[in-house]
Amino acid sequence: MKSVLVLSWIAIGNVPAAVEELRSRGLRPVLVSNLPDDPNAGLCDDHLVFDWDGEELSALTARIDERGIVPIAVVSMIEKLIEWNIALVTHYDLPGGGPGRAVLASKNLVRRHMRDLGLSGIRFTDDPAAVDFFPAIVKPARESSASYLVKRVDDREELLAHLRHLEEKGAGGVELIAEEFLPGTEFSVDGPVLNGRFHPLLAVEKPDHDDVRHHDAGLEFHPPQQDHVREGVRVLCEAIDRLCADRGLDQLWLHFEGRSSPEGRTELVEINVRAGGGEIPRSIQELYGIDVFAVIVSMALGEYAPQELPALRERPFIGWMDVEAEEIGTVEVVTTEAELLALPGILHVRLNNGFRVTRLDMENFFLTFSMTGDSPERLREHAARVLDTVEYRVRP
Repeated sequence: MKSVLVLSWIAIGNVPAAVEELRSRGLRPVLVSNLPDDPNAGLCDDHLVFDWDGEELSALTARIDERGIVPIAVVSMIEKLIEWNIALVTHYDLPGGGPGRAVLASKNLVRRHMRDLGLSGIRFTDDPAAVDFFPAIVKPARESSASYLVKRVDDREELLAHLRHLEEKGAGGVELIAEEFLPGTEFSVDGPVLNGRFHPLLAVEKPDHDDVRHHDAGLEFHPPQQDHVREGVRVLCEAIDRLCADRGLDQLWLHFEGRSSPEGRTELVEINVRAGGGEIPRSIQELYGIDVFAVIVSMALGEYAPQELPALRERPFIGWMDVEAEEIGTVEVVTTEAELLALPGILHVRLNNGFRVTRLDMENFFLTFSMTGDSPERLREHAARVLDTVEYRVRP
């Protein structure tokens, strides 16, 4: 069987979805991860343990070659591993190489390139200690997972306290970016890139976004309804399209987040070389019949060539909500998925009974549910019923 490397870090990377798609194609999934006891290892035909932060490419390729593995593709859905993905496909002469993608490996590189192309005017710096604009968002430049280490700081004292906190917890060496906080409404867009063109499929308005912790919160829905958000989606899609053309990007899925103010300013928040999380892949399947993970695997093989792609749809309304545990401990849920699915308008429920909360500086979603309705107001009604129905507690 032909082998495909599936890259993972701290057990994230949509490995189960990638493996399922690879097996449906008769391909052999080989997991490459940093965890000897990776919970997804049993899904794959082989597992290579590799320290992404402490080892060199030559060590990884030697390990691959020693096992007699001849990869035909590399599947990766993690920002932290973009450069590793590029290095591996370049070494083995596989689809997905070239210098164009390297700019997406770091938020600092993306910011500089957007500025150089005249596509962004946001203030930012790769030296957070030098920040002279507030409020500011400080976050890792190469890691985007559940708002990991993302912090809003409103003055210099708060900034310096946060940097000391990172040092104390052993994260002082993480590459950071500090950027101007833009008031307004957050939104996200998902879609494929083909031949230098970005094709938006799902635009999501986030009117309830938690701007203090920078976590997703409350109702999120497609399509956006506020005029400034709809205009922001249009403006940012055009900017990302120009970025893709400039970098010659192809066979790539993008999920990016932006902010748009009622006064008409729109800026990129971040851009990810993967599908959006939560209910985004399922929503795209519901709206267009497109399996996002099948597309991403097809892209890794360099063979995604749809006859046509649909335009961004205005109907039906589809929305979802993530419910977060806000205490350290184990989440114990009394309510069942079946009980929530029986409520009006509910499409899908993902409930993680026994979810462990080990830190509060990242998103801790133990319940996600999606809904359909004829308006955002109807979606809120459906969501309220779910929140009134679900019973849970966090056990220390």
